[in-house]
This record gives sequence, C-alpha cells and structure tokens, in this order.
Amino acid sequence: MSKKSKQKKIPQPETKPFFLEIHWEKFVIALLLVLPLIYFSSFLSADRMIAGSDYLIGGYPFEKWISEQEAMPLWYPHVFGGIPVLGSPVGGHLAPLAQLREIIPPQVVLALSFIIFFFLAGLGTYLYLKAIGLSPHTAALGAVIYQFIGNLSTTPAAGHAGRAASIALFPLMLYFIHKAITSKRIVYFVLTALTTAFAFYEGHFQITYYGLLLILVYVIYYLIVSRKEHSGKDIAQIIGYGLVSVALICLLMAAIWLPVLAGLGEAARGVERGYEYATSWAMPPLELVDLIIPTFSGILDKYWGMNSFKIHVEYFGVIAVLFAAFAVALCWHKRYVKFFAFAAAAATLVAIGGATPFFRIPYALIPGFKLFRAPALIFYLASFSMVVLGAIGFEHIFMKKTETRPKKLFVIGSVLIAVLILVALIFSLGGDSLARSMQEGMKDRLLPLWGTQAVQAKLANLKNNYSSLVGGAWRTALFATICLGLLYLSTRRKIKAWVISLLLIALALTDQLTIVSRFLPEAPPPEKYYAADDVTRFIKEKPGVFRVFPTPWYEHASDLYLLYHDIQSAGGYIPNPLRRYQEFIGAGQSVMFTPSNLVEHPGFLDMLNAKYLIAPTLPDDISPYDAPTRALIEQIRTYLLRFQPAFRGRRYTVYENPHAIPRVLMVHEYQVHAESEALEIMKSATYDPWRTVLLEEDPGVPHVETGDDLIPGTVRLQEYAPNRIVCETESQHHGFVVLADNWHPDWQVFVDGEPSKIYIANHTFRAVYVPAGTHQLVFKYLSKGFETGSVISIFALILALGILLLRSRIRFGRLPFMMRRSRHNSNDT
Repeated sequence: MSKKSKQKKIPQPETKPFFLEIHWEKFVIALLLVLPLIYFSSFLSADRMIAGSDYLIGGYPFEKWISEQEAMPLWYPHVFGGIPVLGSPVGGHLAPLAQLREIIPPQVVLALSFIIFFFLAGLGTYLYLKAIGLSPHTAALGAVIYQFIGNLSTTPAAGHAGRAASIALFPLMLYFIHKAITSKRIVYFVLTALTTAFAFYEGHFQITYYGLLLILVYVIYYLIVSRKEHSGKDIAQIIGYGLVSVALICLLMAAIWLPVLAGLGEAARGVERGYEYATSWAMPPLELVDLIIPTFSGILDKYWGMNSFKIHVEYFGVIAVLFAAFAVALCWHKRYVKFFAFAAAAATLVAIGGATPFFRIPYALIPGFKLFRAPALIFYLASFSMVVLGAIGFEHIFMKKTETRPKKLFVIGSVLIAVLILVALIFSLGGDSLARSMQEGMKDRLLPLWGTQAVQAKLANLKNNYSSLVGGAWRTALFATICLGLLYLSTRRKIKAWVISLLLIALALTDQLTIVSRFLPEAPPPEKYYAADDVTRFIKEKPGVFRVFPTPWYEHASDLYLLYHDIQSAGGYIPNPLRRYQEFIGAGQSVMFTPSNLVEHPGFLDMLNAKYLIAPTLPDDISPYDAPTRALIEQIRTYLLRFQPAFRGRRYTVYENPHAIPRVLMVHEYQVHAESEALEIMKSATYDPWRTVLLEEDPGVPHVETGDDLIPGTVRLQEYAPNRIVCETESQHHGFVVLADNWHPDWQVFVDGEPSKIYIANHTFRAVYVPAGTHQLVFKYLSKGFETGSVISIFALILALGILLLRSRIRFGRLPFMMRRSRHNSNDT
C-alpha cells in the first residue's frame, strides 16, 4: 500500500447554506404571488382596464348595472326581453370576489381576480407536487409553469375570469382530494368541497365539470393501484367521506343550482342538441403542433389560427414537454406517470372533438357530456398532466443521483434536440416551396369551414407569417439545448438543486411569457371607452319604459353598450337567453341575437315594445357603390319606410316606431293555441295584437263581445324595477293585461293583493286576467329556489366551517398530550 493511500482524507468543510435555501418555501409562496402582481400591475389603477373581448362587450356593463341597483336584482330586464340574473349554474354576482365591486371599481376587481387566480393556480400545483413526493425545488418549477400555461394566462384576452378561476382552482381541488384519500381525514374532504364550490361560484361550469371528471377517475385509479395498502374499512371510510363531500358541494351550490333548475326548461342552453353541436368549437388537430412550435397556427392569423372563435393558445412551454418525455421514457413504472400520461392523451383526444372516434365514448357514456359544446375547453387538463409529468421527469434527472443516469439522459436529450433541429432546418430550407405546399394542403380542409374569401386571406397570412414559423422552430430547439446544457452541468455537480430550479424557472418564464403576454390587451377607462355617442344621447332623453331595436347593421347590436347607458334593448349579449324569446325573434336554437322575425315581420317589433330603431345613416347617392352594396342599401331603405326618422346622426339614424305597443296593454279578446302554432299566427297579417292575445292555456273565462263600440281598458305603469312591476287598470269589461316581458315561472302576480295566475302570452310574454273595474297589479320576482337555496347554502357553509374548526381544535387540543406521551415513551425506551 502506498504512502499516499495511507494518508487520511482531509474532510471538506461544509458550506453554509444560502439564505434562499433555508427559506425556500417562503420564497416560493412569495414568488407565486409576486409574479401575477407584476404581470397585472398596470391594471390595478382605475384609469385603464383589461380589454378582454367578452368583458368589454358584456362583462363590464353588466357588472356596472348590478352595482347600481339598490337591492340585489334577480331579473335582468334590459336585454333579450328580460332574463333571470341567476340563469347560469355559476355564481355570477353572488361569487365571493364579486362582492369587492361594492368598494372597488369593477375593472380593478377583474385584475385582482386574475392575480388571485394565478396565485392559487401556482399554490395548488406546488402543494400537489409536494404531496406526491416531489422536492420543493421541483414543485416550484412546476407551479410557475402552470401559472402561465396558455389555457390560463391567455384568458384575459377575452376577459374570461370565470374560465381562469376553474383552471386555476383545479390543482388545489386535486391536492385536497389527494390528501383526503391518503390521510382519510374528513377535514380534507370538507376542504375539497369548499374549493369545488368556490370554483363553481367564481368559475366556468363546463371547465369545472371536466376537472371533477378527472378527479373522479383519479380517486378510482388510486384506490385500485393501492388496494393492497388499504383494508376494506379504509375503502368504506373513503367512500363515505367522499359522499359527504359530494353532498356538501350540492348544498353549498343550492343558492345557484335550485333557481337554475326551476327555469331549466326555459333556457336556450342546457338541452341536448346532437353530436355535431357537442363537437363544435373543438381544437383543430393541427394546432397540437403549437405545443412544440408556438407560432404554428398563428401563421394563419395573429391569434385565431385554425379556429376562428379562438383568442387564446394552449402552449405550456418547451420545458414541460421536454421533461415529460424524460418521465415517460425513464419513469414509466411510477403510478403517477402512467395516470397523467393517459390523462393527457384522453384530454387531448376529447379536445380535438370529432376528429377521432374517441369522442363518441364520453359522449355516449358520461352523464351530461353531450349537453356541452367547445370540447377544446378540456385541454387545460392535458396541460396540467404534462406539467406533472415534466415535474416528475425533472425530479428524476436533477434531484435523483444515480450512476446510470447520465448516459441514458444524454442519449434521450440528444435525440430530442436533433429532431427539433431537423424540423427547424426543414422549415428554413423549405422556404417558399414548403409554404406553398402547406397552403395547398390546408385549402381543401378549410374551405368548408370559412368559405373562399376567408380561406384566401388565411392562406395569404400563412405566406406572410412563414418567417415567424421558422423562428419559432429554432426558438424551441434553443430552449431544449439550454435545458440539456443545464443537465450536463448538473451531472458534473457544478450547480446546486435550488440554483437549477431558479434557472429553469427563469427559462420557463422567458419561454412562456414571450408567447402569452400578447394576450393581455389594454383599453381606456370605462367612462371613455363607453362614452355616449350622439344617437345614445338622443335616446336617453326620451321618457318612459320602452325597448330599442339595434338593427343588425348597428355596431352595438350584440353587445351591452346600450345597457351601460341604461337603455333597454331587444338584443344585446348574454350567454344564456330564454328559449321562447329566441324563437320569438327568429333565432331558433341559437343563443346569439339573430332577429330574423324582427326584420322579416315588423309586427313582432310592435309587440316587443320596440319604440325606436337604430340603423345606419344611408347615403342619398348610392352610385359610387358596387352592385351588392347598392342592393343592400335599397333593402335597408325599404325596410325602414315603415318607421319615422327621429334623429339623424353622423353614422347612425334613430327611427321611431309609431306602431309600437306599450309595455303594458289591456286587451279583451283571447285565443287558445298550442305553443307550436302561436308564432305562425302572429306572422299573419290578420292578427291584431292590440285586440287579441294568444294563450296556450284556456283561462276558463267568457269572451267579451267585441265591436266598434267597445271601449278598451287602460293600463298605467306606476313602477318598473328589476324585481317588481306595478300597474293600475281601469276598464268597463274584463280582459287581459299583457306585459311585453318574458314569462318565467318565478314571476308571480297579485291583483289587489290577491295572488293570480300569469299566462304565457304571444309565445313569450305574460298575461294576467283582470275583472272589470279599477285594479292594481303587482308583479314580483319571487324565486323560491333562490330563497330556499340561499338558506341551504348558508347552512352548508356554517356546517363546513364548523367541521374544520372542530377538527382543528381537537387536533391542537390533543397536541400537548401527544407530545407528553411521546416524551414518556422515549424515556421508557
């Protein structure tokens, strides 16, 4: 043995841990909050707002109207003939964060909501990744990546805080249910219920529904793969507590769901419409390339790409994709890798809709699945699954020290980078010839979707934006190469784990924010954005209760600009109008404002109390225009001959409808017809709504002998508020008071203080039988579902909080005793 070998090795002094290493958990929590604060900081002032498309056309005016009401409105009379405020199975203005609008401007509350949701998205992901055994450094990386996945971080482009809420809260829901089934503690089942209810109140029903489906599969999978670790008593306890959690969710949501269920048959949505409807607004399969090359679908358009209804991206970063590939290749034996690999695949197949036969499986087997459209909304579950897989791959590579690791890792990494570089080279060298080939390949597939003119514009964009596609391919290869470089340094043990985590967090933010930051638009403050134009100022000066018909040629026909100025519109923008009203205006099963009956049969406008119309100011000389435009101008001019010009503005003209029926009218003749017959009768030139009302139910009262000498009764509208309408009648004969607002089962009427019946009139309106003489009618919106549901939800909330408080007191109360017993046992040993 040599002298050298006999020498004792001098121990290396231990390096003092950095401050960040010691306080890593606190640092991560602070980082997850600071990142969204910085991202949305410019919108925390009231002098600007997030220019989300749906928020601008509908969200802000509705929130402003709600905040201006003295009492909580349950009926929304300003659009689509009136609709229930609680018409969708989500919280709306009952959502917890919505209460902030009482003290903070709504546009600032929107920014605060996004900040809170982004923070909860990162926090939930961080907690879940730690709960499945990953290190805090790995969990931090996964949390930041999920905070800025495309499905979440591009929701501001549409102002969809509800979608953001459901996507953000899913990891927290999964974390609590994971803790619940692993610890078998009722506290976590209660927290699961509270988080799920919060997601429903704040969020998007369909997205939350998808998340609950995956959670259900997750629980079943866990119980199957860990069956040897649990006794029959454990399984029974988990199932029992799980049922308690489900019941608690239903009780917490009673304030929303009971009123929705009461009027479900009247809603335009919530009914099955077939496979084609369910697969509409799916994610085009070609956009899956965006997950690797984020500019791929963008070559067709700035935002929409392959889907004309899309203003978001699904991109979740190169890092997640790269390390997910490592996880599948190296860690397939792990239970979570298998689950999330299959979850990502299943969610992707559902997201692309009818592009594969797979969609028919959930469509046929899963309750409620066929009621929804836009299956692309499920893709956030694929993103989350890939983030989890990426975190597992990162943990295996950087946090697990094994001797056989470097060779396999470098082989897999080199192959992936080689493929990415090859793709980038093909795009670079292909140039114009490849662009033309792509144009030819897409043309036939896109023509049936958009038509010749739109497809030509899209294909022209492809050629113009081809250079961004090449840049995107090289960008992806660069990020992957940097990740491999960090892997090399890690194998040489030259970088500590927390440093690697920070470097990859910075790299992930650079990668993702350069893509998603384009989807954070800005608009001026509401008073400037919604400033009244000349037409609006004219209409606002007119007294009385009436509706305005925003003709299809008016720019605000399908938004809530008129609502901002407290003007009732026959159209507007609302997610779920009433079915009967849509049929009345000729929109059929659509939820959009497509008023074919109001254009083709102007008598429907009269019945709707449309006193004014807004139409484009037509030119006197149409000779400079082409033939199709001249024909359209003449068509509009002919339609408007029935009405009287009241105000001519710079762009639009206001016409008065001299035939408009008042909001309340008394008629003395009635006819009874089936629901399917009323619309056709009203289209007839012989039908006179001033004299006769069409009912669907026989009132059992005698008909009045009508004639030229009949003096019709009068009705005076005394009060008109969202939840209450009061009018007074005076007539020599009995008859029916017809109110030109939508019928709904929650409306009740009292004639001289006594309850009476409201009949469905003229397909969608209300009618009340009134005897001869002078009477007072009081319409009240009394939602028994909301009243009962509110009591149930409050009770459930108190119960849930009581369980949490009780269990926490028991736990902390037992702690000193458990510590004393632990010391006693230690001394005995």
